[in-house]
Amino acid sequence: MKVIAAMNGLVSSDVAALYALRYAALFGHTLCLLHVLNPADRKEEVEMSMAEAEEAASHYEVKTERIFLTGEPDEAIRKYLAENRTDTLFCSTRMHRSFFKNSLSERLSRLSLPANLAVVRVAHVNAVFVTENILIPIREDRLSAQKFAFFSSLAKAFGAATEIYSLHPTDRRRLAAMDTHTARMLFQKINTRLSHYANILKLLDIPLTIKHAMTDREIDQILHHAARHDFQLMIIGGRRDYSFPGFFRENPMERLFWHTPVNTIAFYARDKN
Repeated sequence: MKVIAAMNGLVSSDVAALYALRYAALFGHTLCLLHVLNPADRKEEVEMSMAEAEEAASHYEVKTERIFLTGEPDEAIRKYLAENRTDTLFCSTRMHRSFFKNSLSERLSRLSLPANLAVVRVAHVNAVFVTENILIPIREDRLSAQKFAFFSSLAKAFGAATEIYSLHPTDRRRLAAMDTHTARMLFQKINTRLSHYANILKLLDIPLTIKHAMTDREIDQILHHAARHDFQLMIIGGRRDYSFPGFFRENPMERLFWHTPVNTIAFYARDKN
């Protein structure tokens, strides 16, 4: 089984490769350093980045291999994935404001892929070396098994503590009318529904905290919470229809990625077919 890091010689892809490395090391997978040849990227810089990733991999005794493809990047990668058994493809985003529009990561997120896709937004380069707390915001109790498996795997790989941040969409009128007892009962019900995930993390010896928030501005609440607490990584669920799971009407992924105060990975589960 392979874990792939798409590399282009930029710092953001170097960081994404380090997340891929820690994930591959946890499961004993081969780390494939992949680049699609194109005039926009300098091959010497890509090879230098690959060499640094290989040196890091040697410390974790992870086998590596280099893959160079040609053609349209998204189609070349899709063809490679179809021919090679792959767990997860890690791909970074651009650093400027329009980074997600028509980027490779955006195009890949729209494809039906036979592997998981992890799109990495780097807010702090050095955070990958000191990942101690990982946040996953969800809506109420909506946490898929695939997303939880990825979240818990990274937590185990880094030896990090975790937090599930359960958001409850509530308009201001209902929020003002809700009493403390009703809110507490709602939160307890959600905690019960999430108890099987809590039990798994306990078995894995991964510390877990579950917190709740009632809000009518969910993306702002996530960003505010991430900024106020000591997280180094946030995992969110990606959707191939380009929307954060029911949270927002506007372009959610770009806004969240642009404003995130912590490194963030959008996880897209592999196509079930």
